[in-house]
Amino acid sequence: MTLPEDLRLSQHLALIQLRFERGQYRQALEEVKQAQSRYPQSGKLRLWQALAQEALGETQEAILLAQTLLRNPDPEVAQQARYVLGIWQAPRLRRPAEWLSEIPDLSRLEEADPPEYRLAYGRSQRKGPSPRSGDPLSRRAADPPLDTKPLIWVLIGILSTLLAVMAWLP
Repeated sequence: MTLPEDLRLSQHLALIQLRFERGQYRQALEEVKQAQSRYPQSGKLRLWQALAQEALGETQEAILLAQTLLRNPDPEVAQQARYVLGIWQAPRLRRPAEWLSEIPDLSRLEEADPPEYRLAYGRSQRKGPSPRSGDPLSRRAADPPLDTKPLIWVLIGILSTLLAVMAWLP
């Protein structure tokens, strides 16, 4: 996507934020550097640069850049720099193993044989077609019939009560 070179700072910031929110950290960093050539004194651009660098795993460079922003004349930029530095420089806590849940690798689940399905999920193999496959009408036919007698009697009782109330009113 080619962009005109004469974007305003607010347009650059909006584009950087959009790319950052989409997880396009490398493109966001490139956009920051492009915008910095036009707005070299912008503290907001340098803050976005630090955020993108940290997202790309360049945490030490991001910390050094954010530390320079603590003395930024824009109080909002300085406050945000303090905030992210507090997060990035916080000590890493050790977590006991029982606090962690291991998530199984499900990337090869479709390739697995049915016995592996049973082992992974503790369920027995189903007979016949899967209820999730096919069109919705075939799935409805596979469901057991619903016992509607009690429902019909309840509805008859409600209708009788309504008719009696209507007959009683003038």
